[in-house]
Amino acid sequence: MKGYLASMDNPSTLIVVHDLLVSRNFYVDILGLTLIEEHEDSLKLKSGSHNVFMFQGTMEATSYEHGYNSNSSLVLTVSNLDEKINEFKSKGVVFIHKSPNENRWGRYAAFRDPSGIVNELMEFFT
Repeated sequence: MKGYLASMDNPSTLIVVHDLLVSRNFYVDILGLTLIEEHEDSLKLKSGSHNVFMFQGTMEATSYEHGYNSNSSLVLTVSNLDEKINEFKSKGVVFIHKSPNENRWGRYAAFRDPSGIVNELMEFFT
């Protein structure tokens, strides 16, 4: 079993969005992910060495209380959280909380994408 798990060393993220073109523009032009491949119904993006696969869905994200209901988030690591929040706000990104939150690993700020999916910016304490 140990050898099998060792081969799973490069996880990726799958995101299903309501409008692929709007989401492409958001993730590439605003968040700064790199567009690797583009197809009629899907995209392959990259953030550092992390792959993000995006597919066209038919509905918006299910409504939930972030941080309380089970769900997944794309977490984008930044070196200066406050600076990145201000930059994203100037581009129209809407954050969930008025100010960053903190956990044992660092400070973070959650925001919604155009499909209603919650992602986070994270500045680690290190």
